[in-house]
Amino acid sequence: MKLRETLRKLVDRVRSSGFLKSVLTLSSGAVVGQAINFFGMPIVGRVYTPAAMGDYTVITTNAGVISSLACLGMMTVFLLPERDEEARGLSRLVLFATLLITTVAALGLWLVAPFWRIFSTEETPYTLALGVLWLYIVCNTVSNICYAYANRQSLYRVLFWNPVLYAGSNVVLSILFGVLNWGFLGYTLASILAFVANIAHLMLHGNAFKRVSESDCRPLPLLRKYRRFPIYQMPANLISSLGTQIPVQMMERFYSSTALGMYSMALKVLSLPTTLLATPVNRVYFQEASQRYNRGENIGEFSFNILKANIKIAMIPIAVLIVFGEWIFALFLGEQWTEAGTYAAILGVSQLFAFCASCLSGCFVIVNRNQLNLADALFTLLYNAGLAGFMFWHLPDVYVWVWIISILNIIRVMLLQGIFLKITGVSIRRYLLFNLGYVIIPLALVWGIRVLLHAYIV
Repeated sequence: MKLRETLRKLVDRVRSSGFLKSVLTLSSGAVVGQAINFFGMPIVGRVYTPAAMGDYTVITTNAGVISSLACLGMMTVFLLPERDEEARGLSRLVLFATLLITTVAALGLWLVAPFWRIFSTEETPYTLALGVLWLYIVCNTVSNICYAYANRQSLYRVLFWNPVLYAGSNVVLSILFGVLNWGFLGYTLASILAFVANIAHLMLHGNAFKRVSESDCRPLPLLRKYRRFPIYQMPANLISSLGTQIPVQMMERFYSSTALGMYSMALKVLSLPTTLLATPVNRVYFQEASQRYNRGENIGEFSFNILKANIKIAMIPIAVLIVFGEWIFALFLGEQWTEAGTYAAILGVSQLFAFCASCLSGCFVIVNRNQLNLADALFTLLYNAGLAGFMFWHLPDVYVWVWIISILNIIRVMLLQGIFLKITGVSIRRYLLFNLGYVIIPLALVWGIRVLLHAYIV
């Protein structure tokens, strides 16, 4: 009887809470999408080499750098206006800026190719790779704009199908192109075509780029009104992307595309909790927290409760990967990916903290502290640049390199979240005790189990 009563109360709570219903709808779609990815990965892992995955990572990382400029730092702006007309005006502005800046960047990189190249790929000519890069940036940006607009319209049933459609298209096309032995090009093209399918689906239910009639919703007035995004958020995104790119470029340059592929696959598997839960939670959190903040409410306790609830859920799958990573990767993806399990074990703690950050992504934008995003980006760039300089002076073992990246990222996330919670009135002591009790100590015990297991069984 107690269990039945508890379940009834839980169902009633979900029904009465618009926030919980929205999260549940988006999370359910993400669960189905990740299930498709999960069951497709054993085949995908066997038809692509680690080197192909490494080249794909190089392309997507460079896409992040150019995108940070092309979208003017305005990818989180669409939920902020009160009027839909203004939101559509912002969508059109970001689309035009993306097309213009991405085209100029791709042409510029092609012209200077005889003297300097931004990246190298093992399997594809540079000119073709630049074309793929352009397509990836544009399609990814348009897909994100359409998603944000649908979220603004509270089209949660439509958004339920979005990750399902993307995952299904991506997995089927990836397998097809892998069987055809298209390598890196096929894997990237599958992602691009999946973005196109997403865009078509979202545009059927809500056109984010519909023509606007009001003069204050045109590009120049909107640029003036939201100038804090190009001034603060765009440089922050650019610097952050450059900082993120450094470890990828260093790993590819000093080790190999295969090592980068192992690293990328480990991150892909470890990011499943983020994609599964943190991303849909954040999409709804950003909208809800923005509305609460605009009403003058304090969002600190609301944010902290979301953080606590989600990290407890993400702990279990990441702990399993830390302990049994090598066996899981070998069994699931094939023997060629065994080493990726070691990378996953090292990156596990870092990714748990990254999961925390994803839950509250955009929090400084909500409280109008965009400059703190810029400060974070500068900090990230500086310590990654320092790591690059260290590698030129002394090249460590690849596992030591991954450990260094992991530890620095943990420190960065804890610092950022502590600052945000302090701004919104949450005690830093509570935050640190939560991390100690629910993250650091449990994962230290998990690592102890891993060490004992590998010492006496392996």
